[in-house]
Amino acid sequence: MKKNKILVDPFDDIIIVGIVTSLVDYQLAWHLNKMLKTNFVKCKDITSNSKDFYSFYLYDAGENSNVFNLVALSNKDKRWVSFSPQTDYLFIIRNYINEEKFQQYLTKIKSISKVQHAYVIDLEYNTKIDTILAEVESHETDIINSSRF
Repeated sequence: MKKNKILVDPFDDIIIVGIVTSLVDYQLAWHLNKMLKTNFVKCKDITSNSKDFYSFYLYDAGENSNVFNLVALSNKDKRWVSFSPQTDYLFIIRNYINEEKFQQYLTKIKSISKVQHAYVIDLEYNTKIDTILAEVESHETDIINSSRF
C-alpha cells in the first residue's frame, strides 16, 4: 500500500534577505528605518540553541500588515549559522508583500552605505534556516506577550 505524505511549509508568506555589512546592529536598523520608512525597535537579544545571544529588532506594521525582524547572525564571540556568502544579518518579512514593493525594499537595502551585498535566501535550499525561524517566531511571541515591545 502506497503511503501519502502531506508536506507542510511551516513558514508560509515569508521572505528572508541576507545582508552582508560592516555596520553594527543599531546603525543598520537606523538606515533601514530611514530608507524603508520602518520603525525597528531593539528588543531583548535572541538566544540560540547553544545559549549565545544575538541582536534582535522588531517592527510590526500593524494588523493585516507585514511584520519585520532584523536578526544578527554573529556576536563578539561566534556566528549563529554560516551562509555563503558570509551573512551578517537576516532581514525577515512576514506576511504577503507584493513583488514590486519587495524589489523596492531590496534595492534600498543594497543602496545603504557599507552594505556590501543583500540577497534573497532560498528557503528550500537553505534548510538550516528553519531552526532560526522557529527561534525567531518563539522569541517574538515572548516579546509580544511580555508587552515590552
